[in-house]
This record gives sequence, structure tokens and C-alpha cells, in this order.
Amino acid sequence: MKILVGTNNENKLRQFRRIFNNLNFESELLSLKDAGIKDDIKEDGNTLIDNAKKKAKYYAEKSNLPTLADDTGLFIDALNGEPGVHAKRWHAGTEKDRYMMILERMRGEDKRSCRYIGALAFYNPENKEFWTYEKSIEGKIAYEPKDVGGFGYDAIFISLDFNKYYSELTDEEKDKILHRTLGAKELVKYLKES
Repeated sequence: MKILVGTNNENKLRQFRRIFNNLNFESELLSLKDAGIKDDIKEDGNTLIDNAKKKAKYYAEKSNLPTLADDTGLFIDALNGEPGVHAKRWHAGTEKDRYMMILERMRGEDKRSCRYIGALAFYNPENKEFWTYEKSIEGKIAYEPKDVGGFGYDAIFISLDFNKYYSELTDEEKDKILHRTLGAKELVKYLKES
């Protein structure tokens, strides 16, 4: 089965390909580039699910391929849930600029609790049906970054499951908690049943 992955983020695409390969599900994951799509759509939904559904439907209708898309947000309690659903658009600049801005804003703050929330949406343009999934990972914001791997806010997010920086987690550790992995397992079940 050919599935288009509705993202321009190479890290996410690599992750999805590795995950689906490990699930032994006969599928070929295509990138937007493979499908000849150069568009980037505005993620202006009120929720992560809204954004994931918007991307999945848009790219599915453009390519006429079943499409999987996701959206992830970092919700920090001391910042009233910021950056939240706007994780990528919350502050201009690079990923590092964004996480350094968080550390700056949280200087002197002892309440470090936060969570990554990830949403997946799959849209089939043939039957016009959506499938969605959402998962939360509890964590805390570090006092100093540790940029040794990962992407986004991984350099400042400490996973409570492992008491390690998210950027330090192995693929095997991530697969136990990551919404992309757990959601992909559920999606494969859904696809096999339908």
C-alpha cells in the first residue's frame, strides 16, 4: 500500500519510514517530494488534531493517495501552555532559537512540568474517511539544553518515563512512548481491518 506522509520535515519522514519498516506492514511511504508536491500549508487549527487532519486531507486530495500527517506541540505549565499548538510558529528563528527563548523565559522558575502532545491523522481520498490518534508524553523542562540528537524541543525536554533528555533517547526507547510509533501500530490495525 502506498501512503503519502504529509510533511516537509525530513526527521519526521525518516522516523515514520523506520517505524513502518519495523511493523512489517507492506507499505511504501512516499514523501511530498516523491509526489511532486512543493506546497506547505498553514497550520492554523485550534488543536493538533485539526492541524493534522487539515494536512492529511489537503495532501491526499492533491495527490489522490491515502495520506498520514501529524502535528506535535509542547505545553509548558509555567508558561500557561505555551508554545502549545503553535510550537513551530511560536517564536521566529531556528529550533535552537525557540528552545533558548523558553529557557530564557523560565529562568528562575521552579515549576518545570510540561508535556509533548502528538496527533496523527490519516485520510483516504477514496472513501473520504479520517482516522485520528493523540498521545501525551509527560516531562519537565531542563535548566540547560543537551543538543545531542532529536529535533524540535528535544534538547530541553526531559522525559519522565526515562528521566533522560528526549534528545538522548534511543530509537527503541522512543518507540515505547512516541505518538508516531504507538499511533502507527493503531493505524496498521485499522488498515488491516478496513
